[in-house]
Amino acid sequence: MTNRTRIAWMWVALAAVLGAAQAQAQAPPAGITPLPVDLFTTKNYRLDRKAWNDKRYTRCNTPRQLTDTWAQRKGSAWGDCSVDRPVTDIVSPYPYKTAAEHFAALKAQAAAHGGPTKQTRATLPEWDGWYRRGAREDQWTYGRNLQASTLVSVLTPEYQQRMMQMAFHEAVTNAPQWMAAFCYPEGLMRWWGEFSLNEIEVLVTPHEVQLTTGVADNFIRKIMIDQPHTMKVPQWYGESVGFWDGNKLIVWTAQVQPWTMSHSMFEYSDKLNVIEVFTPAANGALSVDATFYDSVAFTRPLHIVTPWNRTAGIEDPQHRFTYVECRVQSTIVNDADGRPTQLTPVDDGYIDYFGRPWAENWERHFEQGWEKPPLQ
Repeated sequence: MTNRTRIAWMWVALAAVLGAAQAQAQAPPAGITPLPVDLFTTKNYRLDRKAWNDKRYTRCNTPRQLTDTWAQRKGSAWGDCSVDRPVTDIVSPYPYKTAAEHFAALKAQAAAHGGPTKQTRATLPEWDGWYRRGAREDQWTYGRNLQASTLVSVLTPEYQQRMMQMAFHEAVTNAPQWMAAFCYPEGLMRWWGEFSLNEIEVLVTPHEVQLTTGVADNFIRKIMIDQPHTMKVPQWYGESVGFWDGNKLIVWTAQVQPWTMSHSMFEYSDKLNVIEVFTPAANGALSVDATFYDSVAFTRPLHIVTPWNRTAGIEDPQHRFTYVECRVQSTIVNDADGRPTQLTPVDDGYIDYFGRPWAENWERHFEQGWEKPPLQ
């Protein structure tokens, strides 16, 4: 047998192994009976509403696995049907129906022991510094530790359909519309997304607390202390007001621009309000208890607790906030097939942000063919 023949047979064997592995991945797990029609076989997901709350409709995939179908998983593989968490883990444990009611109750608790606390520079807790979110495995907002169907079950009918639309076009048509790919704003709920933040810089003053971070876009959240909401126009990250209850910071964010969490997660409306309670924890860490209210998108308030582990003081010379600008390579939606396409330097519309794009435009459209004498 020649070397060429051996190599050919090796490729045949490898293809067979890969084909068998793919077939196995596309087969349902033991003991699971697939639905007659699911997300990957449907001709119109909108007609399958009765099946959306069944984990088999998305083949037991988490939202993140749906997003990774083409980028990493290379096919419509089944997920682990045992990976999930009860709805009680993601809905609010509190009795409040609205953020206003929740905020008023927390302020009443503070008043019961002489608050809200009027902090001065001398009495403020020493929170200035850098923090990184912890408990990655517990953050349901990352979309990794619960079934897509579980998340669908806490959404209203309109927003269930919106989530299924995103899941279908990320996992089936391979036409994801990710915020960062288009330099779209992140939107407030992306604050709780997995890859939206690096370290968070916290600065505390008597009148304002500032939170700054970002990866694909900049997050700059300003919490105005002992002030009411005054903004009339929705903001991408909302308007945040708060008060101190001893060394706890209570924050209410309202006036939010409706948007999406992206990556096979959910959309939210302009009724989104968030109540956050920042509480000191061990080793300089903070615990952030967040409750999400949206009467249009959610059937009930949602909830998560996130630890922020302190990584450095504000004076650390190795820590600097790097302002994030738009992508170097532009992304467009290809008119031919509706899928996102990344532009290259030879494509029309490509912008070299590290060059002189303004000059390139002038020279291409207004100075074409001009003589360019050497500079003296």
